Amino acid sequence: MEFEALLKLRKGFLYLIVAAIMVFAGFLAGLTSLFLAVAPFGEAPKPPLALSSVAVAVVALLVGLALSLYAVFSKIRGGFRELSQVDRSFGICYTGTTLMLVGLVLWIVGALLFIAFLATALPTLPPGGRHHGGVFAMFILPLAVIVLGLIFAVLGSVLAYVVGAFKLNDRYKDSLFLAAGILYIIDLVLTFVGLPAVLQFVGHILMYVALGRAAEGVKTQATNV
Repeated sequence: MEFEALLKLRKGFLYLIVAAIMVFAGFLAGLTSLFLAVAPFGEAPKPPLALSSVAVAVVALLVGLALSLYAVFSKIRGGFRELSQVDRSFGICYTGTTLMLVGLVLWIVGALLFIAFLATALPTLPPGGRHHGGVFAMFILPLAVIVLGLIFAVLGSVLAYVVGAFKLNDRYKDSLFLAAGILYIIDLVLTFVGLPAVLQFVGHILMYVALGRAAEGVKTQATNV
């Protein structure tokens, strides 16, 4: 079971790596569409190419998002669940993925509430751009739900990625796990100040490599026994 759990975790981080590449490709396609639409160097705008780039960007982003959700809530969540049956201390990492799932559900509910309240409030707005405070008060609930979802998601990410990396290092004694955990912490801090999550991507690569080593070690031990 331990070998299979490590392989499942490894697949999860591989999918996260691929998802990050897809999202980056979508971002580049979006920039390309903007460039073709604006034509900043005096060239004629190219609407068909711009629309094609937009389509590529949307598809890449959606595929990347779907792959990320599958990686976290199927492979990584399942891997930590199986690993917790071997070592109960990994249960907190499985709990982290549960918190991430709760955070995602809350974020979706908050976003739907925001859209519903917005659709309700727009027809009631008075002309002339003067808005009543009650209209803005309507959005307190959906915004609070969204923020709460983000808090759950961040806390779950810390338990799954940071704590998970450190616990894997404790069990399998591979410094790549330790390095990944440190990168996750730094990346979390940088994300709060508005910088892109580049170090998280590197952390995923380190986790993928280290999990492969750990799985081979477990397989070798089982063969020798």
